[in-house]
Amino acid sequence: MMIKLLLFFQGFSIWFKNLLRELTNNIISLFFILFVYLALWYFPQTVDLLLILNQADAFLLEVPLYFSLLTASAFLIWNIPKYFYYHNYKDISLSNLIGFVPNQHYKFQDRSESASYPYMTRIHMRKTLPRILAILLLAISALSILHAMESFGLENTYTKYLNPTNTLILIIFILLLLSEPRLYKVLKRFLNRSAKTTFIFFGVSIGLMILIISLGTLNTQAEKDLGNLFLSNCALALLFSTLSFNSYKFLKRFSKKLFYGAILGFGFILLLTFLVLNFNPDLANGINPLSILILSLLSLFMLCFILILLGKKIRLPLLSIVSVFCIFSARFFSDTSDHYQLNLQETSFKRPSLDSYMHSWIKSREDIIRKSSGTFPVIMVSAEGGGSRAGLWSFLVHSYLYEKSNGTYFEENLLSLTGASGGSVGNSMFFAEAQNANLTNSKAKFSFKTDIEHPILRYKASAIYKENYLSAALLSLLGRDLFKEVTSLFNFKNRGQLLEEQWNQAHKKYFEASRGQGSIDREFLSFYENISLKKTTNDDKKTPPLLLINTTHTQTGNYNIISPVRYSHLRPLAGMNDFLDNLQSSYPNNSVTLSTAMRINASFPFITPVGEVRRMSDQKESESDQYADAGYYDNIGGRVSRGIEEVFKKVLNDSFPDLMSKIKMKHLIITNEEQRKIAKTSTQIAAPLTTLRNVRYGHTQEIMKRLGNEYIIKLKPTAIVPQTTSVFSDNIKKDELAIKPVLPLGRYLSTIAIRSMEARLDDVSKELDLILE
Repeated sequence: MMIKLLLFFQGFSIWFKNLLRELTNNIISLFFILFVYLALWYFPQTVDLLLILNQADAFLLEVPLYFSLLTASAFLIWNIPKYFYYHNYKDISLSNLIGFVPNQHYKFQDRSESASYPYMTRIHMRKTLPRILAILLLAISALSILHAMESFGLENTYTKYLNPTNTLILIIFILLLLSEPRLYKVLKRFLNRSAKTTFIFFGVSIGLMILIISLGTLNTQAEKDLGNLFLSNCALALLFSTLSFNSYKFLKRFSKKLFYGAILGFGFILLLTFLVLNFNPDLANGINPLSILILSLLSLFMLCFILILLGKKIRLPLLSIVSVFCIFSARFFSDTSDHYQLNLQETSFKRPSLDSYMHSWIKSREDIIRKSSGTFPVIMVSAEGGGSRAGLWSFLVHSYLYEKSNGTYFEENLLSLTGASGGSVGNSMFFAEAQNANLTNSKAKFSFKTDIEHPILRYKASAIYKENYLSAALLSLLGRDLFKEVTSLFNFKNRGQLLEEQWNQAHKKYFEASRGQGSIDREFLSFYENISLKKTTNDDKKTPPLLLINTTHTQTGNYNIISPVRYSHLRPLAGMNDFLDNLQSSYPNNSVTLSTAMRINASFPFITPVGEVRRMSDQKESESDQYADAGYYDNIGGRVSRGIEEVFKKVLNDSFPDLMSKIKMKHLIITNEEQRKIAKTSTQIAAPLTTLRNVRYGHTQEIMKRLGNEYIIKLKPTAIVPQTTSVFSDNIKKDELAIKPVLPLGRYLSTIAIRSMEARLDDVSKELDLILE
């Protein structure tokens, strides 16, 4: 018994050493799989892309593209490592690379039954490990859909019986068993007992292909259809498994030259496509972000393949050398690069103090307040962050209130708008158009005039947020910005500037077709240039509301406010740094555009870069102030709203005490309904990270309670009937087809999610009407 146990451990040691040795030959495949795993399981904006894929308007185009890229990735992971063996790469040249059959190393293998176990394990591992890694990639992509369903709180048969993490561990264990030569031979003999094995193989392959196609045709964009997407991806993984482990049967009927040439050629075509898109990122906006993500990672994979193969030809570890160079050069260039420097704009506007501005705001409305029959509502808005869904929700709420009141909501009642991330972007989009109309003595139009103008959506805000604001950012992150980071060569717009351009173009398209310069492309303080802080009411022009955009200073973690007023002398806002004051200490009479302010307020980690303002220190050394997402510090801007309220009350009490009984302060809180499951305990290892992950949510809830819950307008999924339904649903009543789509977090909203948000606006219309009373 002891001898058998020792022999087992000896065999396991041999197998494990060969596994580690062969993994080094597949290192780029491992990194590719790891990045896909992290992106599809743990990064919120990319996890939500699985939901967007299911809700896509062109489902039958976008899902096949995604599956095609996954399949291409699997084939490349399976076959690329073959080119790295000596007996293959020694005969490869530039002229014969495409079409070269990288199977020369098999000619020198001892295939006799008497071969030693270590040798047999090493040879078997070379054959099976690339296949295993390719199948693992497809399994991860399939189980990521299951993981996303659990994250979204969707329960069905799959989530009930399959835990994605445990299932993934089980699959890895089963795949590793296939890398043991003796177990593999036993399994192979079992499957090949029947003479009809070949027919079964082809029959199963055809059946899986039919299953994938048929599941796609049944999609109704409902969350239950994520189960069909999961099944389709599982079928794809099974189809590839049957093909890869029976490749010798397939290649008997297919040219090996054509097979390997097609795989490598397709890889280079994808790399070329990636390079073309990087020269013109706008082209990426027509492609689903999930496909852009896989394309980008696959292109980096191909670049690594080229470096490894070239390095082996010239006998240098070229990939390692380039990687080390990239790390050190990125560190070196980061100190001097101005790639992420914010574009500054000259301004002539001299900012007044907050208290004097408050005095002017009240004074310009004094007659209206006195003449109001009841109390006069003074509204302060705090909008929670949360990507495009938060931005659209904020924009929709403002649009409804503006049109319901025929503009008086903005012109008379609104005192301030603040928020974080997406919510603040929605505030700014609304403010730009409303204030632009106010300055030109006109009324803004936030809804479409007729159904013919935009038959699917009712509000212009919805059309703006239907644009894809994520693909170009992902492409730049893994492409041109990464190149700039490590080389500092050439000058082009970073992904943050590309986002600003997209916002500008969309806003101009729906609001400013005949006005020339886009409103959000204007210098931030220019919205207040024509404002005169008079103490009389002779001027009909009312002092507009305050737009306060927040951001977080990266180097110190301090809260910064981009504000049209000065406030540092006031106790209620003490400690919150003045962005423009700090900027103008180095660049007098300079400011930023509204779109730039929006961007550094909504710099989602990695997807959008932090904005930099370079300046000279007292020691005459170049330094950089960096500004990131406001949500790091306060994901709703409630601290600012509370400070504004205190200053307003003080000014009112000191200068207009007789109006105090006529004014009712109202905190309009625009937020996303989010129910978090509270775990009873967390392990000592996980507890610190769990705390960091949840502290922002807890902080936001705490601030909301301080603001009060009387006027909280929550966004939550609302039932609608999808326009695209299954071919089998013609005889079903429309009410029975209604679905409640989960609303994604990222910067790309599907039409069905937007329609659900417009339906939610109808549900809360009575609550919104009360705010105006």
